[in-house]
Amino acid sequence: MWILTVDGGGSKTLARLTNSSTGQHWQQYAGPASLTNDFSLALSNINQLSRTLCQQAGISSQQVVAVMGLAGAGNPQQHQQASQQLAKHYSHFLLTTDAKTSLYGANLGQPVLVVALGTGSVAMRLQADGIEQQVGGWGFNIGDEGGGAWLGKQLVRELLWQVDSLAGITSPLLDAVAEKIGNDAASLLPWLKTASPNDFAALAPLVFHYAQQCLLADTLLQRHAEAVQQLLWHGREQFDLPVVLLGGLADITAPRLSLPCQALLQPAKGSALDGAYILALQLISSSPFSGHGHDN
Repeated sequence: MWILTVDGGGSKTLARLTNSSTGQHWQQYAGPASLTNDFSLALSNINQLSRTLCQQAGISSQQVVAVMGLAGAGNPQQHQQASQQLAKHYSHFLLTTDAKTSLYGANLGQPVLVVALGTGSVAMRLQADGIEQQVGGWGFNIGDEGGGAWLGKQLVRELLWQVDSLAGITSPLLDAVAEKIGNDAASLLPWLKTASPNDFAALAPLVFHYAQQCLLADTLLQRHAEAVQQLLWHGREQFDLPVVLLGGLADITAPRLSLPCQALLQPAKGSALDGAYILALQLISSSPFSGHGHDN
């Protein structure tokens, strides 16, 4: 059996074609495959990867079971449009989110809580009964606590307080921020008017850089740790689950969590591609090869 797994995000896409009988596999990278950022580019990159891998293996895509975890696949309209265009190429097809494939990869399909810390934040729970539950991830305007954009927003708020004060900017951390975005209303207001979550997240590394050098940095990192811990406990609830931190802020955040939280942490056992492979095996075992699978 030939299985194609795809992990598509906002900056890059990774695809793997595996012969499940022999274990032989081929792997390729391409550009982004976020359905919400650039739908046409996402499908173009996926199709390019699929063609390349099938050529390398000397097979037709019609021989392939494909499971794809893509950013933006949780949007019902994008999901439907992408499925209609992609499913026809494969013998069996499942489109889901990159969050779900990461969830299944993190503990190789076993129960787990995944807390993803990147520009945003979200927790995903896989229970022993197979039920999946998302906690958090409500977006930059109201949620994503503990994510990079949220931390950057906290940082800019502190800058504005000091800009408005009689003493002016007195923090070395805020001096560094001001060099990037401005130190008065004339420069800050235009930046604030156009700043995206990515722009706020780009400031977050400064907070970690000034740790133990600036009291404000330490205060913000304490807020960050508390926000992540709140997300972790709300995600875990009463379930006895190991916790895997994923994302760009995962490694730098883990040592800052409380000891009870750290005791729950374990390294990821697999990747999003491994999770997609597990879902593909489930698809094969549970579905006849007469249609196409779909999953939000």
